[in-house]
Amino acid sequence: MNRKIGFLVIALLCAVSFSATAQQAVKLGPLGFLFGNYNLRYEKALSEKGSWQVGANYYNYEIFDVTSTGFGLDAAYRNYFKEAMVGAYVSPALGFQTNTTSVSVFDDTSAGYSLLGLGVTLGYQWIGGGGFVTDLGLGYGYNVEVGKDDKLTGDFGGGGVRFTFAIGYAF
Repeated sequence: MNRKIGFLVIALLCAVSFSATAQQAVKLGPLGFLFGNYNLRYEKALSEKGSWQVGANYYNYEIFDVTSTGFGLDAAYRNYFKEAMVGAYVSPALGFQTNTTSVSVFDDTSAGYSLLGLGVTLGYQWIGGGGFVTDLGLGYGYNVEVGKDDKLTGDFGGGGVRFTFAIGYAF
């Protein structure tokens, strides 16, 4: 747990060290902490209506005798309808994740796979007094399996709903 918190603190400090001459925001998904999913996002305005966002996430789930651990990176362009970083937006995104799954019932058998994902999100972002940011979004994403261990027989790609809820600080 301490390593996970350390990862988030280091990532936050790295994001804050970027140039503060443009609109920027650092956000995290607070609901993920309830489920063992930790994510951090950095967003920077590029133009009057556009911004880019990069993010990283780490997860570690244990359900019965199955443990699934993974790490992912993603990048997105956000096109805001009125003003960059504030209001309604549409955001295409590209991501990569790697996963290792262990099953303790079978002598701790472990195998991994990797996914490349593409998705789009429609959302709304508020920046309140003092720079407090709230980001809500809903979209669809599709993952393509790009590699897996020989021990795995199933397919791990496919599509699904994407939900965004993040809070943070804009500067």
